[in-house]
Amino acid sequence: MQMTSLSKDSRTSAQARVRRKNFRRLVILVLFVLLAIVFTLRPPFVLRPLKDQASRGTGSETGQSAASKFVDPIWTSKVLPTFEEKARDIAKVLPEIRADPDAAGQKYGRREATNPYNYMVKGTGKVTEIHNESRAGTATVEIPGLNEKVAFQIGPVVRGTALRDATGVVSFNQFSNQLDYADVSKELNGRALKAAFANVDPASLAGKTVTFFGAFTFDPHLKTPVLITPVRITF
Repeated sequence: MQMTSLSKDSRTSAQARVRRKNFRRLVILVLFVLLAIVFTLRPPFVLRPLKDQASRGTGSETGQSAASKFVDPIWTSKVLPTFEEKARDIAKVLPEIRADPDAAGQKYGRREATNPYNYMVKGTGKVTEIHNESRAGTATVEIPGLNEKVAFQIGPVVRGTALRDATGVVSFNQFSNQLDYADVSKELNGRALKAAFANVDPASLAGKTVTFFGAFTFDPHLKTPVLITPVRITF
């Protein structure tokens, strides 16, 4: 009788431990579910682009992006003067870049970390083709003394960050996150096209000789013509 009683007590104790263990698991599961619901409804942080932060302004600031406000004071005071002062003749530098990208990059270009070099260039050439089948339109240009054609971006979509990265006026250290940095690049690109084509329809440039200032990124792995983002075009 005593052995039977001990056996029953042992089974009862084991069952109680199992129930307690299962109860703890259930409590932990419920807590995880509740935390997931809370974080979904009220996340502890929200990643906001710089332009969204700016849209909370009032009065004249409403609708103006923070990227635009960043670019406004530097466009005519720093960006354009830097091109006027430091842009190199593309007929001279592009052959050097093709021959030795690293040496030419150190001599004429700018880059961040190990990214491709970016260059500020100027030149005069004849627009031979307009390609506006896509929104990232281009114009093909032949430049005397250069044995290859180059291309201008004519928009409305502008690719790349050459304009931001070539001048040295804007650096990542001025921003708290990559989104803000990217927004400023887009603003600069848009500002450049508006300035370059303010008085002319890009589609009408075919056959015309133009003088330009602009920037491009050189990737030695690409076989396509260098793609220049123009900041000024005259003809």
